[in-house]
Amino acid sequence: MRPLAAKVSTLLPNILTTGALFGGFYAVLSGFTGNFEFAAMAIFAAMIFDGLDGRVARMTNTQSDFGVQYDSLSDMVSFGVAPAVVAYGWGV
Repeated sequence: MRPLAAKVSTLLPNILTTGALFGGFYAVLSGFTGNFEFAAMAIFAAMIFDGLDGRVARMTNTQSDFGVQYDSLSDMVSFGVAPAVVAYGWGV
């Protein structure tokens, strides 16, 4: 059985990616309701989480194919869909 620290180190990059995904999702919801300040803050938080997840994965040597695909999904939501929804809502 692996020690607790080893289990946490394998999950930590995915937890950070999930934080970035939730930031992007919250930005989409905030953009729909017209709270553009909160949407911008959520995108900024997603940017911070996205910067940390890859760095932590490389530091702990826990890269995986799932992590790469999950990070791509998170990036698409946080930096593709969310800014588009916010910009569209702000302009309309």
